[in-house]
Amino acid sequence: MSYGHFSDDGREYIITRPDTPRPWANYLTNGRYCAICSQTGGGHSFFETSGYNRITQAVPSQVVMRDRPGRYIYLRDADTGEYWSATWQPVCGKYDSFEARHGVGYTSVFSSVNGIESHITYYVPPRDDVEVWMVSLANRTDKPRRIQAFPFVKWDLANYAYNAVEANFSILFNESCVEDEIIFASTRFWNITSGATGNPNTRWDKWAFMSSSAPQTAFDCFEEEFTGVYRDYTNPIAVERGQLSNSKGDGCDILGAFQHDFVLQPGEEVRFVVLVGVVYHKKDAISLRQRYDDWEEAERGLMEVNRYWESYLSRTTAQTPSIEFDYTFNTWNKYQAWVTSRWSRMDSYYLGGSSIVGHRDSWQDMLAILPNDLDWARERVIYLLEHQFPDGSALHNWDPLTNIGAKTGHSDDTMWLVLGVLEYLKESGDLVCLDEAVRYYDGGSETIRQHMIRAIDYTLAHMSERGIPLIMAADWNDGLDYVGRQGRGESAMVAAHLAWMLREVASLMWFVGSDALAQKYVEEHGKLVRNINQYLWDGEWYIRGTRDDGESFGSSRNIEGRIYLNAQSWMVMSGSASKNRALRAMNSVKKHLDTDYGPALFLPAYREPDPKMGIITRFAPGTKENGTIFCHPTCWAIMAECILGRGDQAYEYWKKVSFAFNGQRPETYKVEPYVYCEYIHGPDSPYYGQGEFTWTTGTAAWMWKVAIDWILGVGAEIRGLLVDPCIPSEWDSFKVIRHFRRAKYEIEVENPDHVCQGVREVYVDGSRHCSHLLPVFPAGETHQIKVIMGEPTGAIEQPEEMVADKLPR
Repeated sequence: MSYGHFSDDGREYIITRPDTPRPWANYLTNGRYCAICSQTGGGHSFFETSGYNRITQAVPSQVVMRDRPGRYIYLRDADTGEYWSATWQPVCGKYDSFEARHGVGYTSVFSSVNGIESHITYYVPPRDDVEVWMVSLANRTDKPRRIQAFPFVKWDLANYAYNAVEANFSILFNESCVEDEIIFASTRFWNITSGATGNPNTRWDKWAFMSSSAPQTAFDCFEEEFTGVYRDYTNPIAVERGQLSNSKGDGCDILGAFQHDFVLQPGEEVRFVVLVGVVYHKKDAISLRQRYDDWEEAERGLMEVNRYWESYLSRTTAQTPSIEFDYTFNTWNKYQAWVTSRWSRMDSYYLGGSSIVGHRDSWQDMLAILPNDLDWARERVIYLLEHQFPDGSALHNWDPLTNIGAKTGHSDDTMWLVLGVLEYLKESGDLVCLDEAVRYYDGGSETIRQHMIRAIDYTLAHMSERGIPLIMAADWNDGLDYVGRQGRGESAMVAAHLAWMLREVASLMWFVGSDALAQKYVEEHGKLVRNINQYLWDGEWYIRGTRDDGESFGSSRNIEGRIYLNAQSWMVMSGSASKNRALRAMNSVKKHLDTDYGPALFLPAYREPDPKMGIITRFAPGTKENGTIFCHPTCWAIMAECILGRGDQAYEYWKKVSFAFNGQRPETYKVEPYVYCEYIHGPDSPYYGQGEFTWTTGTAAWMWKVAIDWILGVGAEIRGLLVDPCIPSEWDSFKVIRHFRRAKYEIEVENPDHVCQGVREVYVDGSRHCSHLLPVFPAGETHQIKVIMGEPTGAIEQPEEMVADKLPR
């Protein structure tokens, strides 16, 4: 690749030139403090919520390609007056060498200019809400050099939306000061309300701060003094002159900058630590500075980061014939899923900040965390259940700081709640929690079992006259927001989701002895599946739904949007389609939707806006949700192909949307080649093949879950660990290490006949085992599992012969 490559162990992405096609970012976070950092130090920081606790300024969305402002170190040769940036940005001058490394939890940038080497490592420690910059400067020439360093950040305090809209007014509330050689900044106006009504009238309850362990010559807090009039961050007047002015910035546009003057002898290296963070009391910043002023303490903080991630990443690993699959599964997909689970869709490099946690999004984001951090997942389950109402509905989204949200009437929210609880029960085996009481959002409490039942019953109560779930405000596809505004439009995706959940919950209820409820849901499931196949089958595929006027969309009768991916994959996933119809539906996906970059969400794209459909038709053709390769639904297509046993097709779809493969075409793909993007421009777009909106996407959790449960085929069930791989036929073998209910399973799979699916033999600790379902072992034990793929024999119990814990293959 012309811009970079993975390290040999896959744990780092090494960028070899700074001018990547788009800024390539990393998330440095402990789950409370978050610093988004590009390969050139660009990006911003926030604490707990991006909408109300912003710390530094984001790259404005309209100029994101400039990748500034950020967290910078300006460098200046005091003898020649030449200046540059240690991270290339924002001066963007010539350099002798450059290398940036995005790792798991840290980013390092190295550069060399005129014999002066600089190295910066950025990270956020697990225990403290700061970002640490470990800076080293070295003189590689044969003469003394007088070098000045100017650490810099641009404050953008507390209020993201207000500051963005009222920029010139919001700065009037700013205040800054320097105490004990620490720059402090805050705002006297916090645009937040503690209730559903009322005007905000409070100051921000925090102080942003910046400190440096190097001796300080001067500082600046007022942007105009630092940058100068008619200038910008590429040529700030204070750096050009080599002298900061000790400016203050009350009621002005403020920043933080220090001046350090060094005399470096030949071969000499100087090290210092810069902190940027947030505290409730100024004295806490003093304590943090004292801790990290010591270079060795800063190194220990970085070691804590590395230890945490080593422990997390090592819990579930795979070794396959595909190095791209291994890098993705073992490190980057897992890392991205962790980040997304903590920050939902709250903030990204491209879309700025908000303060929203999504109900639907968060249940899905949790799925990839379950095998790796069950304790956190349990806390998340309780937290999300607390945003449900007693009638079974739920908030669609809310602000985590105020806990104020919107009940929008999306038809799919309740189903994600049921799926999330079921997946937690399968991974944990914690059936006792079904009787644990959890409060509702607007008061009262019931058991988790009742929360699930009320969610299902809510959807059963919102059905059309034909017995198909109503789409209401929209379903998973938010862009279908005018299909059901009058209360008559139907959703095939919610129908399939409900059928799946009815089946799964019925199985669970039988398992825990609630036979009457189980029987009720079996009967509802049967009626729903009959209605699905009577009203939604279109001849070669399933329609996506009906509008309020009764017209079908996603139908062969449509000119645009003739076939939708989710209507096919979800009928297979839910078991609602017969084997014949399942094959025909997914064959239609291959025929009508497959592209060079994976199956499109639907095709053809809508050329003209349709007020009876919604915003999905208003996006430009081939953009966002209008005829793009939306990576999230591709996960479900992969799952559907695995259910059908077509491992080669499943893996082909995996490869087509893979960042590891698309990243090998950086001039086309453009976005980060180490994390998934939300969508890839579709064939109707002039930017066909270009990725958009990376990091915070539901693709992260679902792709990892599909990889472990369906491709590698090691999925959690109530009664044990089910082994049933569906792999590309070219794979000879693979290995998986997976922790399940506190025990460790070391699984080796051989594929001598080069089949895609089918298990001929299973051995547990050397003894023949007669089932795909592995037993639950005591906590702390390690067991060796050997699986031989091939044509199944009567000697092993096949998945479809088991109790319906798993969908039939």
